[in-house]
Amino acid sequence: MTVGIDQTRSEPVAEGSEARPARPAQPRESVARMVSKRIAELSGQTTSRAMFYKRAAAEIVRAFNSPFGAISVRFGAEVVEDYWHQGATDPAFWKKPVQDLLTESLESAKPIARRFSSRDAQFHIALISIILRDAHGSMVGVFSLVARCYDEAHMIALRELIEALSMQIALGAARIEAAATTAPAETPGEELAKASSYRTDVELAFALVSSLRNKFACEQVAIGIATGSKPKLLGVSGLDEISDRSNASRLVRDAMGEATDAGRPITIDLTSDGGYRVHRRWHEASGRSPVATVPVRVPSGETVLVSLRRRGDMGFRRDELEQVEALMRPYAPAFTLISRANRSTAVHAAQSLRATTAELVRPAGWIRKVVLAGVIGLGAWIAFGSLNYSVNVGSSVEPAESRHLAAPYAATIASVLVAPGDEVTEGQILATFDAADLRVEREQLLAEMAIAKIEEGRSLADNNSSEAAMARAEQRRASARLAEVDRRIEQATVRAPFDGRVIEGDLRQRIGESLAMGDPLFKLADTSTWTVRVAVPQRVASDLEPGQVGQFAPAARPEAAWDLSIARVKPVPVVEEGKSVYVAEAELHNAPDWLKPGMEGGAQIQFGQRPVWWLLSHRVVDYMRLNFWL
Repeated sequence: MTVGIDQTRSEPVAEGSEARPARPAQPRESVARMVSKRIAELSGQTTSRAMFYKRAAAEIVRAFNSPFGAISVRFGAEVVEDYWHQGATDPAFWKKPVQDLLTESLESAKPIARRFSSRDAQFHIALISIILRDAHGSMVGVFSLVARCYDEAHMIALRELIEALSMQIALGAARIEAAATTAPAETPGEELAKASSYRTDVELAFALVSSLRNKFACEQVAIGIATGSKPKLLGVSGLDEISDRSNASRLVRDAMGEATDAGRPITIDLTSDGGYRVHRRWHEASGRSPVATVPVRVPSGETVLVSLRRRGDMGFRRDELEQVEALMRPYAPAFTLISRANRSTAVHAAQSLRATTAELVRPAGWIRKVVLAGVIGLGAWIAFGSLNYSVNVGSSVEPAESRHLAAPYAATIASVLVAPGDEVTEGQILATFDAADLRVEREQLLAEMAIAKIEEGRSLADNNSSEAAMARAEQRRASARLAEVDRRIEQATVRAPFDGRVIEGDLRQRIGESLAMGDPLFKLADTSTWTVRVAVPQRVASDLEPGQVGQFAPAARPEAAWDLSIARVKPVPVVEEGKSVYVAEAELHNAPDWLKPGMEGGAQIQFGQRPVWWLLSHRVVDYMRLNFWL
């Protein structure tokens, strides 16, 4: 159903039919009495003002069948905000108008009531916002909700009723505040002193279950203690004696055992889904009442457990379980102390003898003996045994031989026939330079040589020896220049010096570009042999020597490893990643075909056998010696 909302009027915006449902004279008194009674109960069950305001507001929302309600309360620096939704409508539809009304009331510090209707005037609602005050009349917050109404008078009656309930909430909050102020919590010493007045742990348990039952409005409270994982029931509220044969006692005891194993509070109610099987069975057996168990650990090793059961659908909140744990924590050690203090000498001796005998003969005792023997054997091995000393270091693959090819002279690139990653063979053409000018110069030099030869013959015929000598010198000059041109023409074709792979130099986009002499062209790597570059930290550099062996595992295939041997160690350290390391070159044996230069991995260098105690302690000993001069 679509509701037309007029933000500027408090009268309904109605369209279509004028038919309306029958209107009662005033809100039902039974609802008011029910909410009032529930607020009074909450004031006696709740110890926090903030939680009391939230729970009381929730009761009002539930009692008036409101689809949406919201509250905002401030106590000094503490701000409490919450909202509730019920029914099949979308909460997002109501949230914004209710929050806007709440904000408006906060700003104006006045109650607001506005009425709206559906387009066919068959459905009427009211947005009501009332001011929440404390017992002294000071404003502490605002409560807003959506409620069905029939006309203006009915809306005003609803607002007045909710304002009356808010005054009851203020009085209940004042009582909670007064109780917190006038009844401070007992100190742990006072609680232990009170616990020492009981002769047995059972008497203490019965006294506590009655107090906890009244304080947290429970139908039944039970206290037990667990030594190990098996709990023992000490007291159950409403029962003078505990029968281990009754089904109810077994359920509570099993629930305590489940909480002991979990090591945390467990609660099951109507909203719980799945979870702990024993507590679920207890919940079903008790008519689907909310149940909970709170474990409290004792320094001596025992666990005191408090199991609680409530009537109805009101489950246990987290803060309530925390309160139970806080209240029981000072008393928990008293159960062990009272039990030990009140036992006789004969009982003490019998229990000690029984515990010692059980420790020796039970299977767990033999396991401890086996473990002790294992520890002794381990100590002997550490003292006298030895292990292979190895160090894992970072490494990378490098070709054993690589060659850089550069431009032999200033020239223009004519063609490029390879790219990085290509396999090449010795003598294969990699690139060519434009040699047209050189070829023209060669022809000119050949012509000059021919002319000089003719001049030499003419001079000899004329018996002119000086001119003949000059002609021969011109021939030698042209011949030398021709040899230089031929050499450059040959260098214009760049060839591979050996079989390998091009790993650097992509000149395909630079065809037609002029290069200066010495500009880099290609880098070729001989892929038939590989070396591993090993970076060794300074702490083991003194142990690193040529001839030591190890293994290399590349990061690309860490499941495979190949043998290596250290060939040489560079004497000067280098800085890598902010650390000073020594670099060693290692020969890689039986390298696979897929290995590529630059691949990184891990290398394990073997340094021989060393004592186990030295392997476990040398790092710490070296650190102490270096930093404290021990």
